[in-house]
Amino acid sequence: MDMPIRKHPSLPRPIQGEMKLERSNQLLAEARKTVPGVTQSMMKKPEFFAPGSFPVFLAKGQGALVEDVDGQEYIDFISGLGANMLGHNHPAVVDTIRRHLEEGVLHSLPTPVEVTSIQALLDLVPGAEQARFFKTGADATSAAVRLSRYLTGKERIITVGYNGWHDHFMYDTPGVPAPLASLTTRLPLFTPPDEAVLLSTIEKQASQLAAVVLSIPYNRPLTSGFMQQVRAACTAHGVMFVMDEVVTGFRLAMGGAQEFFGVQADIVCMSKSIAAGMPLSAISGPAKYLSKLADLQVSTTFGGELLTLAVCEAVLKFYKQNSHVQHIANLGRKLREGVNQHAEAVGSPLRVLGYDSVPFFRYSPDMVEHAKLMTPFQGGMARRGVLLRRDVNFISAVHTEEQIQYTVDMAGEVLRSLAKPA
Repeated sequence: MDMPIRKHPSLPRPIQGEMKLERSNQLLAEARKTVPGVTQSMMKKPEFFAPGSFPVFLAKGQGALVEDVDGQEYIDFISGLGANMLGHNHPAVVDTIRRHLEEGVLHSLPTPVEVTSIQALLDLVPGAEQARFFKTGADATSAAVRLSRYLTGKERIITVGYNGWHDHFMYDTPGVPAPLASLTTRLPLFTPPDEAVLLSTIEKQASQLAAVVLSIPYNRPLTSGFMQQVRAACTAHGVMFVMDEVVTGFRLAMGGAQEFFGVQADIVCMSKSIAAGMPLSAISGPAKYLSKLADLQVSTTFGGELLTLAVCEAVLKFYKQNSHVQHIANLGRKLREGVNQHAEAVGSPLRVLGYDSVPFFRYSPDMVEHAKLMTPFQGGMARRGVLLRRDVNFISAVHTEEQIQYTVDMAGEVLRSLAKPA
């Protein structure tokens, strides 16, 4: 049988007839038996999408297009949970791996790429004079917490946003010793009144506070003025200001959220885009702080893995030579304005909010109500060849104008179908 003809080479093949989920469902049944939680990241669980009308397993990808295990194509806005800044199979990643593969994967002593890749990172991160590599974002933020406690001689931390799954962040989840809860305060920044609460909490806890670990919210842009207030409060009370840029690094600006807001953190944590999908994270900062990491038992065998570091160096070079930040911001703005225009036209409460390169879809501030309304929208978009997360989505450097316009058009189609009386 002939395959459906695509209208444009960057657009997905139309799905003919009913969406096929046979292989996805087979794999899901097997995973439920053998994989705790079905997958390796809780953010990829089927229930966070549109069960029954959304693929569960993907097979491959090229650029901003992915193909599921049943052979259907989609424009990918999940983007490896934000890690795939260069999409899938980008030459900066694939060619680098091929070129360095015969040199080995992990050696018994340090290798030159540990030095050159660190320097490539320091060239892009404002204020950074030293850095260390790890593998996951939670590794980096946890190292930052330990370093902050050592530098300040204090133990409490304030955590803003999701900073990782380790005990000192997820102190109120099963399996974490109860006493750890006394060392961490978790605060939101979802609404403007939350800002005053954060600043007052820094003041109240200052004598015991080692660090504020801040990951920006994505439902609303913060202001440079507020970020400067946080910086000033931390400085005044001898508190380490740690910016969790696991998502925002190389996305909001070339120098990340620090550059975007014009603020200088004491320690910066990065992952996701740092190696365009290869497993890598890092912490960086001034030498007066980062050098003290050598005094601590912070060590990882795989931090010096050669292929990932070679990719990191190549990707950072690509970022430096190309204008991907402005490109993704322009596309994200077009997506937001287009979807919101369609939503307003049909009286839908859906709005795309937040930063241009990190479009945040919201039906309602109430999470239960939002999930109820967003699920059929996600399913309708998947049926039309577009994969969206329930809330935060990611524009990549390889998304095209045609893909954004197609997504806007399909969003209008889905919103109109959902607005029709039952």
